[in-house]
Amino acid sequence: MNGNELADLIQQKWSILNRLLQISRLQMDAILHGQMSDLMRLLSDKQQPLNQLVEITGQLGEAHEDIAEERPWASEHARHRCREQQEECEKMNLELLAIEAECEAKLTQNREEVRERLARVDAGWQAVTGYTDNTLKATSGGTLDLSSD
Repeated sequence: MNGNELADLIQQKWSILNRLLQISRLQMDAILHGQMSDLMRLLSDKQQPLNQLVEITGQLGEAHEDIAEERPWASEHARHRCREQQEECEKMNLELLAIEAECEAKLTQNREEVRERLARVDAGWQAVTGYTDNTLKATSGGTLDLSSD
C-alpha cells in the first residue's frame, strides 16, 4: 500500500471517529437528561459509523504488514501529516472509550435509582394493601345472629 492510500484510509478513520465522538457526546447528554427515546435513536445512528470503522481498521491492518520504510510517499510532509492524523485518531479512540465507559456507568446508576424507587413504591403499595385488608376485616366484625328463637 502506498502512502497516498494509507493517508486516505487514515483520513477516513479520522472522519468516522470524529462523527462517533459527536454522537457519543449527544448520547451522554441524552442519558443525563433521561431522554431514552433520543438515546435509542443515537445508538442506532452509531451503528453505520461503527461498521465503517471496523472495515477501515481491517484495511489498515493490511498496511501494517507492509514495510513502512519502503512505503512510497508523495512527500515527507504527507508522511508526517499522516502520522499526526493517526496519533489524533488514537486520542479520539481513547476519548470514545472514556465516554462509553462514562455512559455505561451513568446508565447503571440510573437503573439502580429506578430500582430503588420501584422498591419504595412496591413497599408503599404493600403497606396500603395490608392496611385496607385489615380495615375490611376490622369493620366486618364477627357474625351476629338476629334470628329469634
